[in-house]
Amino acid sequence: MNQLKDKPETKEQQEAPKKRGKLIELADLSLPVADLRRMFPFIFFLAGLAIIHIYNSNQAIKVVRRSDELAKEIKEARAEYISVKSELMYRSKQSQVSKRLEGSGLKELKQPPFKITETEEDRDER
Repeated sequence: MNQLKDKPETKEQQEAPKKRGKLIELADLSLPVADLRRMFPFIFFLAGLAIIHIYNSNQAIKVVRRSDELAKEIKEARAEYISVKSELMYRSKQSQVSKRLEGSGLKELKQPPFKITETEEDRDER
C-alpha cells in the first residue's frame, strides 16, 4: 500500500542524532582559513557600520537631552516673563504711581488734561 512505510530505514535514519542547541551549532563552525580571509572585508564593513550606528545613536541622545534642557529653560523664562509683566502692571496702576510720587512733591491732577491749540493771533504775536 504505502511504499514509503514499507522501505527499510537506513542506518543513519535509525540512529537518532543528538539534539544540540542552536548556539552550540553556531559556535561549532569550522570554516577554512581561506574562507575566513575572504570574509574579512565584509566583517570590517559590518564593524564600521556598527561603529557608525553607535555614534549616531549617541548623537541623537545628545540632541534629545539638549532639547529637553531648552524646553525647561523656555518654561522658566515664560514663568519669569509672566511674573515681571504682572509686577509691571501692578506698579503702573495710577494708585501705585501716586503712592510712589508722594514723597517727591508731585501731586495727582484733579482735572482731566486739555489740549493746547495755537491760533492765528498767537502766531502773529511772535
